[in-house]
Amino acid sequence: MKNARAFGVVLATMLPVAAAHAQAQHQHEQPASKPSSVQGIPKSGPPTSDAAKAFEAAAQKMHHDMSSDYTNDVDVDFVRGMIPHHQGAIDQAEILLKYSTNPRLRRLAGGIIASQRREIRFMEKWLKDREKGIEGRDMPAWLRNNPSTVEAAKKSGDRE
Repeated sequence: MKNARAFGVVLATMLPVAAAHAQAQHQHEQPASKPSSVQGIPKSGPPTSDAAKAFEAAAQKMHHDMSSDYTNDVDVDFVRGMIPHHQGAIDQAEILLKYSTNPRLRRLAGGIIASQRREIRFMEKWLKDREKGIEGRDMPAWLRNNPSTVEAAKKSGDRE
């Protein structure tokens, strides 16, 4: 059951990361005479820089923390998977802030940290209330304006 939960959460939320990792592993195995790239950015194989090592450690921690047994309650399973997923985004954004000087990416990382922390607090409170049998109806302003269907979320995500 634990492995099924890990697989489901990782598959649902991290398939692009897994695909990129598999591609990177495959590319690392290619002869050095054939340079490999993803979207024109050369890949060099396993992490060697301090930043790359930190990203790898953050990803491993996130995947470990995301693996837990399913409850078969879609709401609880979603929130329990999203908390470590959001923490993984925070950890990676903090790594970017530590090592990068790119002003646009630093702003992006700062925004990720702020929004993911807020969402983690909301989800942790939601879980605690749920465990107590309380179903709160309070909805913070930042949450109230979020889309609530797949179609609306995709459309919102396509806007600048």
